[in-house]
Formats: sequence, structure tokens, C-alpha cells
Amino acid sequence: MMEILLFTLNAIIIYLIADWIIRALEKRKGQVLKNRQIVFFVVFLALALISFNLLPMLLPSLQAS
Repeated sequence: MMEILLFTLNAIIIYLIADWIIRALEKRKGQVLKNRQIVFFVVFLALALISFNLLPMLLPSLQAS
């Protein structure tokens, strides 16, 4: 049960960080990105792959036995 909560919280944080990155890019560029959804997906995917691979390393109790 704790794993589900942890992974859900991680996904929410990833979403918020990806949104912040996209907004910062748009602010720096001065306009909305052309393919905003694709850029968001790429940023979100990269963050998800990194964080979901780091979680078991940081919390050994999440590793499958």
C-alpha cells in the first residue's frame, strides 16, 4: 500500500516539475511552444524514467524480493 502512495506522489511531483519546466521554456521564448504536448511528454517521460529508476535505489524496501 505504501508503494502505491509513494509512486503516486512521485508521479504528481513529476507532473508539476514538467509543467514548471515547460512554462519556464515558454516564458524564456516569449511564446507558447509549437508542439507543447510533445515537449511536455518528452520532459515528463525523461523525469519519470529517472525518478522511477532512482526510487528503488534510494528506498531498498521497494525492491522486489
